[in-house]
Amino acid sequence: MIHKIMPRGEAQKKAIALFRELALPDPDHIGDRYPHQVSGGQLQRLMAAMALITDPALVIMDEPTTALDVTTQIEVLRAFRNVVRERGTTAVYVAHDLAVVAQIADRIMVLRRGDHQETGTTRQIIEAPTHEYTRSLLAAARPAPHPATASAEPAAQPLLRIAGLEAGYGRPGADGLPAKRVLYDVNLSVGRGQTIGVIGESGSGKTTLARVIACLMPPARGEVTFDGKPLPPGLAHRSREQLRRIQIVFQNADTALNPAQTVEDILSRPLQLYHGLHGDALRQRVAKLLGLVQLPASMAQRSPQGLSGGQKQRVNLARALAAEPDLILCDEVTSALDTVVGAAILELMAELRRELGVSYLFISHDLNTVRSICDEVVVMYAGRIVEVVPRDALVHPPHHPYAELLSASVPQLRLGWLDGLAIKAGENIPGPGGDAGGCPFFDRCPVRIQGVCDAKAPPRRQLRGEMEVLCHHTGEELLALSSAANTVVSA
Repeated sequence: MIHKIMPRGEAQKKAIALFRELALPDPDHIGDRYPHQVSGGQLQRLMAAMALITDPALVIMDEPTTALDVTTQIEVLRAFRNVVRERGTTAVYVAHDLAVVAQIADRIMVLRRGDHQETGTTRQIIEAPTHEYTRSLLAAARPAPHPATASAEPAAQPLLRIAGLEAGYGRPGADGLPAKRVLYDVNLSVGRGQTIGVIGESGSGKTTLARVIACLMPPARGEVTFDGKPLPPGLAHRSREQLRRIQIVFQNADTALNPAQTVEDILSRPLQLYHGLHGDALRQRVAKLLGLVQLPASMAQRSPQGLSGGQKQRVNLARALAAEPDLILCDEVTSALDTVVGAAILELMAELRRELGVSYLFISHDLNTVRSICDEVVVMYAGRIVEVVPRDALVHPPHHPYAELLSASVPQLRLGWLDGLAIKAGENIPGPGGDAGGCPFFDRCPVRIQGVCDAKAPPRRQLRGEMEVLCHHTGEELLALSSAANTVVSA
């Protein structure tokens, strides 16, 4: 409309076609929503549609898939590549994920702090890099698992226990449930000194779960207990001590840190609120916190605008540590960081866990990140926990079909990976909630049983060890069907 390329009716039709190409849910109507009414991953795809709708000769893609879950990322990458190949569009793709770049770029330029490091064909950069920094990027793309902490006590009374949790948005109905349900019968526990990973696609309910635990939104049903005692559902009803013991690190440090305050002001607030520190004692504690997150004490007088992305996230983490919490909720804390900085943040978190015995609920859409830091992984789909698996069992079948899909969708650092991927795009991927009459994953499941999976809610099954899945198939059946896991068709 702005560029006067086509009338409104044609523009709307083209926009809807692009929404389908980018695998957005409800493509016929999602354009009627406001930005705050869609998830972060959906918003990123809508921004991509804005750039592509005029069929540009040159499109600059600045981290277009950074905030996307792996399955969505595949569809977006395919859509971008189709633009380049079929419409003759030239693209400059800016990213920190070499595995993603390897699937779309012909040539790669490596930059660091504004300086050129090396340029070469994609094959040369991936297989035979010449610069040490490029080699460090490749190493960070394959994070090694951190050893489990000896103080973790998953078998003892859990620090956090969630039972039968349901939550959502909108006016409650006669049954007391909100109009838009996001969480369905969520059961979860976190032991002392333990790190539990929560993984799933955009809109699966991960952030809503963290918000309920942090008391940023009330549960509709269920119980949240902390250290054996029920947590009140509202902020006004929680004691200062209860608030202190559970802290949250938000995904976007740019919006989480007040730009009008210095780092010292930001870190001083929880120290004053929870510990009553003032004067020299306060300044010394601020310096100690900065040291904990491996930042110099001189940074206390700087404002967030003068910090890099990794430094901001370290300050974000330091603010949570200032309260001396027992549990930290980490919501996509490395998703916006480059691989080297992200790996450093993960190493820091593992070190703090060893030193302080803090527990983490680590929310992510990056399976490699979760594998590297978590003791146990919880897989969420459409507001439900569909699998709980110890980290060591992640690489061994059987798994829930959705967990298989997530694993198969993680970009691999090799040329042609995307071309060889058998996962196919779907026109209408269900949003949270799915089909209340059956399994919410039914429409996308490659091993669905017609007349069973679409008619009855799946049972929760205990498989080997401490693993459990929400599925109609038995463990033996899932193991036999695991060979089909890489041929997932989204109906």
